[in-house]
Amino acid sequence: MTRRQMLGLMTASGIAALPLRSRAAYPERPVTVVVPYSAGGPASLLARYIAAEVQQSTGKPLVVENKPGAGLNVGAQAVANSAPDGYTLLINASSMYVPTHFGGRTPQDNLRDFAPITIVGSFPLLLVCNSDLPVKNVPELIAYAKSHPGQVAYGSSGNGSLTHMGGAMFAHMAGVDMLHVPYRGISEAMVDISAGRVQLAFGGIPTTLPLVKNGKLRPLALTSAQRSAAAPELPTVAEGGLPGYEVNPWYGAVAPAKTPPAIVDQIHAQLAGVMQSPRVQAQWKEWGADPSYSKTPADFRALMQREADKWAALVAAAGIKLE
Repeated sequence: MTRRQMLGLMTASGIAALPLRSRAAYPERPVTVVVPYSAGGPASLLARYIAAEVQQSTGKPLVVENKPGAGLNVGAQAVANSAPDGYTLLINASSMYVPTHFGGRTPQDNLRDFAPITIVGSFPLLLVCNSDLPVKNVPELIAYAKSHPGQVAYGSSGNGSLTHMGGAMFAHMAGVDMLHVPYRGISEAMVDISAGRVQLAFGGIPTTLPLVKNGKLRPLALTSAQRSAAAPELPTVAEGGLPGYEVNPWYGAVAPAKTPPAIVDQIHAQLAGVMQSPRVQAQWKEWGADPSYSKTPADFRALMQREADKWAALVAAAGIKLE
């Protein structure tokens, strides 16, 4: 191969676009991972565990920084506006692709302004109800909601959240009229469900399963396509009578748009290696998460687009108002 042919191949792969020093030594300094949520939630939990694993396996530190606010936009905008050099990453989430979060209403475009790297896990939602509600499964809930139109209320963590969209999809597919009650966080909704002020919620397993185990809430079904290892006895909503129903919130890693493909591929390889670790696989399952990862960054980009298309279609079909 001639020198000119080699340079052409390097340019096509994105490698020649990198400074010579970066090609040999990336990362030369700590990489910041921005989590657009408050500390303590699932996103922070996954990010901090992954950061520790990456540092242990590569000797290169990842520093997790929580930047909550404005419907995830504070953290997302900070990363979108950072240098595309691989030293600032974002833990994004499927909820960022609900229509309320794009279309000119956010400082950044969540599809165009980021370079996808990989999904780092997903948490199915758990449909739970107040223990006094006279239903024990999805068919009974649908029958009860049909006989009490507009009287069954479900709480969520806010308009446009996946805990909202999970209930909206359920109502649309079941053909029932349910009242949506948004809260500032799903934990507040759980308090009101336990007290009987609202009847239902679609909450993440880490939040809801402890309340189920102590008898404060009754579990009805999982929103994922498959049953969860954290609660294998619970059926899915699809098994309960709504075939095709699936709401499976995920978290992933993205970099600013225009980050060189060679750096994106290197980060992807590191994270994919971590996600395949038996220790990580076991820990994710203990938390009720699916330890999945994207085979390629292109696969993750396709997932992000599918998520946006899915919720846009539901909003249009069901006439959901997000504002």
